[in-house]
Amino acid sequence: MVRGLTVVRGALALRRLAAAGTAGAPAPVDRERLRRARAYNRTKERLYLLSVAASLVAGALVVFSGTAARIRTAVQRRAGWGLPGEAATGATYALLTWLAGLPLSYLSGYVVEHRYGLSNQSRAAWLGEQAKGLGVGLTLQIPLVAAGYATIRRWPRAWWAIVSAASIPLTVLLAQLGPVLIMPLFNRYEPLKDRELAERLKALAARSGIAVADVLQTDMSRQTKKANAFFAGLGRTRRIVLGDTLLEQFTPEEIEVIVAHEIAHQAHRDLWRLIALGSGFTVALSFLVDRLARATLRRYGHRIGTRRLDDIATMPLLAWILSLAGLILGPVQNWYSRRIERRADRFALELTRDPAAFGSAMTRLAAVNLSDPQPPALVRYLLSSHPSIAERIEHARRYAAEHDLPAPEPLTVG
Repeated sequence: MVRGLTVVRGALALRRLAAAGTAGAPAPVDRERLRRARAYNRTKERLYLLSVAASLVAGALVVFSGTAARIRTAVQRRAGWGLPGEAATGATYALLTWLAGLPLSYLSGYVVEHRYGLSNQSRAAWLGEQAKGLGVGLTLQIPLVAAGYATIRRWPRAWWAIVSAASIPLTVLLAQLGPVLIMPLFNRYEPLKDRELAERLKALAARSGIAVADVLQTDMSRQTKKANAFFAGLGRTRRIVLGDTLLEQFTPEEIEVIVAHEIAHQAHRDLWRLIALGSGFTVALSFLVDRLARATLRRYGHRIGTRRLDDIATMPLLAWILSLAGLILGPVQNWYSRRIERRADRFALELTRDPAAFGSAMTRLAAVNLSDPQPPALVRYLLSSHPSIAERIEHARRYAAEHDLPAPEPLTVG
């Protein structure tokens, strides 16, 4: 959940639970709800795969037809050569990429979410947030692109190692600044109104040696009916954040076990582990991109429109190679993420000693977030960053049996 800019990713009810604000027993996973959950998730997965395929095909066409080089020439004739023209070209590539992906993003992020009753956004609000995200991305990306190409020119053989090393402090900086400068652009954050619950969650974190500045609530309902909780920031900026959708639909005990899971990531320093893993991948990917890009330019430079790696026209080529390599490494990252999430579940059970609340929280998340409780094995292995809901509830049931504690109800199809 940590490469700086990013961003992702299930859920089940077309309307809020009848007792919103006074959450009752979790809704059973009946056959109709399960059918809708599976239909929703398979639709999202197909659209994701279509988006990946379309991006790779379009990227190849832009690069190997010489279109990227022609765009660079056209932009720099108007913006000038040197740094201004390079920045304008990078911004143009980013804008065109965003526009090309917008139709599928709209279909997946707006149409499908509304079709399954999960979105609260109007079309204008959705488009406004997409444009705002583009603006934030360009603000961060343009200086980084300029610095990257300056590094390639200054150290043509070692640029990949320098860029990899620079990505580590940049990632940490963004983790610090994101909760303060970026996240408030999209949602409102305020101290949790239920101060009794806030103190309860602070005490829970303190039992694990984790100090938090505050417990906040955010208006997730501006965008979605889905529920979530997370930690934001590092060090002095570290805060527990609860979505208002979570507060409305979950009991205090369920919120506590969900937050305990997030506390586990802090206690185990999972953010730093993921930064370390991501940094290792960045080194390997940067080296691979350098070698593949040079080989591609030597062989196909006449089609691409340049043979120089330090030409801004290679930006789409580098992005295309990086996407291919990232696609191959994605399942490895997901495997490691699932391993971390299983350990966090165990920690949450040990911290709260309440497997029944853990199970009901998972069942309710499946209902509220329209999650497929047991997706196909191929989906789990290739695309899932978390264990399935069914697996997590079964883990809680085994823990309850081992420690003679009240067990959660098994997740069954009614």
